[in-house]
Amino acid sequence: MQPDAPFAQSKYQVRFEWGAEGLERLAPADVVVLVDALSFTTAVVAAAEHGLAAAPWPKGEPGAEAFAGGLGDGTGLSAPAAFLAGLATGQELPARPGATVVLASPNGATLARGFAVRAQAGSADVPVVLAASLRNRTAVARRILALQEERGRRLSVAILAAGERGGDGVRFTVEDQLAGGAVVDALVALGIDHTSPEAAVACAAFEGLRRAVGHLQSASGSGVELLGRGAGAGVAAAAQTDVTELVPELRGEVFRVG
Repeated sequence: MQPDAPFAQSKYQVRFEWGAEGLERLAPADVVVLVDALSFTTAVVAAAEHGLAAAPWPKGEPGAEAFAGGLGDGTGLSAPAAFLAGLATGQELPARPGATVVLASPNGATLARGFAVRAQAGSADVPVVLAASLRNRTAVARRILALQEERGRRLSVAILAAGERGGDGVRFTVEDQLAGGAVVDALVALGIDHTSPEAAVACAAFEGLRRAVGHLQSASGSGVELLGRGAGAGVAAAAQTDVTELVPELRGEVFRVG
């Protein structure tokens, strides 16, 4: 994508797009905030809250077990929604504290794995990739502000909502619109407020509907689907706002904190 293309949002510091195709439309950014509220990035954040690192893997792609085994630290393999629901209900962790859990999904994990592959290939333009959810949205904004201060310049930020991939492209999802908008809202509160129209609309959606986030997530298509699978505790956990200061960052192939 040429940085001056109509859909690149390059004039703005804070940008918002959907899925891999949206990422291609955007101008390159210093920081990518990945949002897959139900459930990949929320599961990554929850893993960090329980002392676990998290590695993304595209659902259905061969090699997940070999990849997990190759990490060599007592790694467990799980679906994000089941993992998140298990944590929310106090089930035993799939890996010992300090180890890594591999989370396989078709949406957020697939996007994250794409960044990991680029980094492994030695690409010079790999951004800082942060996992965001409602649970850590203000902490994510603070981390971006800290990165700006460390680098001594204004950083461009792309909020990348995963949506849900299907046969006809990426489906808009209520939960990612709200969680992505929540991150924009937190950035604006810290003075990082030069937002694209796309980011401003997502922010306004969260601002106007923040009191109804829990209901909207559970009543959305994704929420109803997960409730039907018995993962309601995970849906409820995904609606909790600003409950942790932890910000997982993609380092190599794994999201880690600190």
